[in-house]
Amino acid sequence: MCKLPIDKTWLPSLLAVSLAIAGNSFLPFLTHYASFASEISPTNEPERVPDGKIVPVNGKVNVRLTNKTNDRLFFYVVGQTNRQSLAENSTVALPALTLPASIVFRRLDGALLKPSLKPGGEGTLEVRLDETNDLGLDKTSLRIRNDGALFLR
Repeated sequence: MCKLPIDKTWLPSLLAVSLAIAGNSFLPFLTHYASFASEISPTNEPERVPDGKIVPVNGKVNVRLTNKTNDRLFFYVVGQTNRQSLAENSTVALPALTLPASIVFRRLDGALLKPSLKPGGEGTLEVRLDETNDLGLDKTSLRIRNDGALFLR
């Protein structure tokens, strides 16, 4: 049997090197995660070109949500309304939404939605929700900033 002399600093040194290597292997993941978090942050929206613009009136907007699909939709305005349903081929008015506002919409069957925006004068916006098969066109929320900039996500 061969006995090698082991210095008392050998084990802590090996442990320190192992942890340093393992720690660095997680660094790209953490950097990527931080980058992803900043991409979805609302504070990043000023750098993105808005999908539309509306002129708010006294910090409020009126939104008409039209369901042009053949399926029931569910929607809500974050912090302002409860979850509500919207029947196929029907419209609902969301009056005097306080800005900033986020409207979330989903189809009951989970299928894809293609929203289109149509400003209708000062303080008024029409949002038409159509069916689509194109994953690139699928959006499930609308963010309206204080300045009236519109962002579909």
